[in-house]
Amino acid sequence: MTDIDTDFETIRIETPGNYVGHLVLDRPEDMNTVSATMLEELDEAVDVLEDHEGVRAIYITGEGEKAFSAGADVSSNGAMDNREGVEHSRYGQRVFGKFRESDLPVIAGIDGYALGGGLELSMCADLRVASESSEMGLPEHNLGLLPGWGGTQRLQRLIGESAAKYVVFTAERIPAERMHELGFVHEVYDDDEFEEQGLEFAANVAGGPPIAQKYTKRAMREGWDNMEAGLELEASAFGHLLDTEDLSEGITAFVTDQEPEFEGK
Repeated sequence: MTDIDTDFETIRIETPGNYVGHLVLDRPEDMNTVSATMLEELDEAVDVLEDHEGVRAIYITGEGEKAFSAGADVSSNGAMDNREGVEHSRYGQRVFGKFRESDLPVIAGIDGYALGGGLELSMCADLRVASESSEMGLPEHNLGLLPGWGGTQRLQRLIGESAAKYVVFTAERIPAERMHELGFVHEVYDDDEFEEQGLEFAANVAGGPPIAQKYTKRAMREGWDNMEAGLELEASAFGHLLDTEDLSEGITAFVTDQEPEFEGK
């Protein structure tokens, strides 16, 4: 396992192989809360991972067993007036949104608490896996606030309006199995197997056809609010993929009952 050479203070990036770029939220002493510095470093990290030729998928986890991220670090973000609060919300929305906008598949591995801003970050992943003892929630209403880094919009698009309102209005910590039932979490693993199985899940996604995955994310993203635009991009992408070596590799592997080895060509 090697690290990508960076000067990050609150996160680190590892490349464990299998085309996975492992982004670790690295403030375990503060339950990996999202500080102003972490926001800036996450902003940069997306670009670093997208530019790394050995990375085909991003896997986000939190250091330690207590939390993926327990939310925003209020102390480091400091007191803000109204205007600063608006801009802080917009910046967090944009930074987290970069993971959703990325052409790379993004997987969030939730072990422990994913609360507030931590849960909002995981909403921008394409897929989410969790350990069985994990708990998730948006506690902002208990503070007299509302989720400000995309939670009011993104969660309802993932699990539906009614279920999202339940999560927001109750401000409760919801077990991983319940979030799995709601469709937010895709796989729940035993606590003692989470580290291995979560990374294996990410590696399986990273081993998929890179060009097809890129076009799939673009088509689904474009069709989020405009299905006709998404369908048009889907048709265009389908045609472009017919000329790829990956398609030939996939067909050959299917016919011979072998595992395909996609090269992104």
